[in-house]
Amino acid sequence: MHEMEESESMWNRLISRRDFLKKTAIFGAIGGLSIEGFALEPRQMSVTNTNIFISGLPDDFDGFRICQLTDVHHGPLISIKFIEKVIGMANDLKPDAFVLTGDYVSSAPKYIRPVINAFGKLNAPYGTYAVLGNHDHWEGEDLCIKNFKRNNIPLLTNANAVITKRNSICIAGVGDYLEDTQELDKAFKGIPDDMPRILLSHHPDYSEQLPKNVRVDLVISGHTHGGQVQLPILGLAPIVPSKYGQKYVNGLVKNDKTQVYVSRGVGMIGIPVRFSCPPEIAVLTLRKRPFSIQV
Repeated sequence: MHEMEESESMWNRLISRRDFLKKTAIFGAIGGLSIEGFALEPRQMSVTNTNIFISGLPDDFDGFRICQLTDVHHGPLISIKFIEKVIGMANDLKPDAFVLTGDYVSSAPKYIRPVINAFGKLNAPYGTYAVLGNHDHWEGEDLCIKNFKRNNIPLLTNANAVITKRNSICIAGVGDYLEDTQELDKAFKGIPDDMPRILLSHHPDYSEQLPKNVRVDLVISGHTHGGQVQLPILGLAPIVPSKYGQKYVNGLVKNDKTQVYVSRGVGMIGIPVRFSCPPEIAVLTLRKRPFSIQV
């Protein structure tokens, strides 16, 4: 079992770093043939609104809005000025809570403090919650932990937080699928089975590893960037850093364990291009699953 996990981890490392960087350069050239791909679309933020139906969601959480920011990749390609603009847009949406799902920096540890300080300006009545991504581990896990603590943002690495009105829901997180451990027992420690559970996991592939006997109502992920380049005629992204290919490119996906929302993210890696794949602020609205009568 351990050898299988090591092999899978190695495979994921290869596809997420070498293959993705190399091939986005190739297909980025396709998108870069237009001014839009290089100069316009990477800065044209879109807001995506999605209803998330959850069985047993309490009435007082019906309509609860969670705003996700992910993969901002502050570094040479993505300035802190642009990120602060995105944060201002996100605050203007007035969500109930924010979630941050990893890959906040690129290239060097010096970018960690400014971007996490910017996250400290997020303002929602039920708080902001975060997990780390693979780039955060590569550039400085300890620095990330320190700066999230300074900004009073809970880092949910195999841990959870409970949001309470009259009733409660749980937001939990696991360590990055490529660079950390995923300890689901710790993530949901103390959470009763009848409480709705939302899980933050930077990499969507982890959702395929969830045990079927553990309640997880929604996984919120990033990592894929939507491929950065999507081909409208073919309806696909040539490169998706996931072993499941197009399945987790972006949007709401259902597997045999749970449902997964995969954001296109804010930033870029590799060549600075997005084509038919604009950066995204995702707003997820929790809804009670409609009652149906079978006849």
